[in-house]
Amino acid sequence: MSEWMSAGPLLSARGLRRDFGDFAAVTRMDIDLSAGEIVALLGPNGAGKSTTMRMLTGLLEPSHGSIFYQDCDLSKEVLEAKRQFGYVADEPMILGVLSGWEYIQFVAGLYGASSEEIRQRAEPLVRRFQLEDAIHKRATSYSHGMKQKLALIAQLAHRPKVLLADEPTVGLDPGSAAEIQDIFREYAAQGNAILLSTHLLDMAQNLATRIVMMAHGRVVAEGTPKELTQGRASLHEVFMRLTSEVGTS
Repeated sequence: MSEWMSAGPLLSARGLRRDFGDFAAVTRMDIDLSAGEIVALLGPNGAGKSTTMRMLTGLLEPSHGSIFYQDCDLSKEVLEAKRQFGYVADEPMILGVLSGWEYIQFVAGLYGASSEEIRQRAEPLVRRFQLEDAIHKRATSYSHGMKQKLALIAQLAHRPKVLLADEPTVGLDPGSAAEIQDIFREYAAQGNAILLSTHLLDMAQNLATRIVMMAHGRVVAEGTPKELTQGRASLHEVFMRLTSEVGTS
């Protein structure tokens, strides 16, 4: 067994809650990510997935609870904790005045990666996503899918231990979506962890080592795809049953 497989969690969140006035968007949320894991966060619209992701990235302060990246408390050691993760939003904010390559250099450089490190890590991904012809053009000319690819490359170029990805395949063609899944598998196999928020149940079932299902702000099920389906039902059937049960309880 590799040394990183027996280490503690790379991300540990306990008792997360987020209130907006009298409305609790997320309640009683615990989640761990360990090296080598790809965890899919599933739930219908309004389940609390985006709120959870925003709390884990520090974009939204929890009303209650704690978030640790290894030994770093996100609420107290903000910069050190943020060095350990990368975040790809569903609507990435790309600086249009920069070329794609300048954007990658800018983002990864903020985390302390050198120009040579960025080049070595980013160039293979640029080729895999077939962005060679566009990478030195201004990002204002990029489609949504190209911006998604660019944002992912920029985050992976600084080699975070944890990658948080919110609907990373939205707007991508099937080939690019499949490429991202391959990249995620390879990245996790190197001792990193990925938390993936998605509506695509097939992708979650095929890609994730573990699935966390949310409904009405709380976790309603957690386990491997095999554990959740018990070898009989489809993930879609399990998802529909569990999320509807919470809604009527």
